[in-house]
Amino acid sequence: MKAISADRPHEPGWRAALDKARQAPRCGARARSGFACEAPAMPNGRCYRHGGASTGPQTPEGLERAARANWKHGRYSAKAIAFRRMLARTVRDLRAATRMVEEQ
Repeated sequence: MKAISADRPHEPGWRAALDKARQAPRCGARARSGFACEAPAMPNGRCYRHGGASTGPQTPEGLERAARANWKHGRYSAKAIAFRRMLARTVRDLRAATRMVEEQ
């Protein structure tokens, strides 16, 4: 089949090429409009908008790297929470000891 020239769309064969393009499998994902997405599907069955190749990190190294990439300030990290609990416990113990000394 000859290539279709942009300036000669009436050339024979353009309709067959258009029919083939229209027969391509479609994505089918539900769009926000409520209708199915009509974009051509990739080999994985979804279009480039609704299902790219990446499924996120899978290995422990990749998961740890992703966690570090999302790190903001560390206030809610396990280490910071444990430190604040230890500090609160120390303050409670000191206040209790101060009360005991003042009562004597």
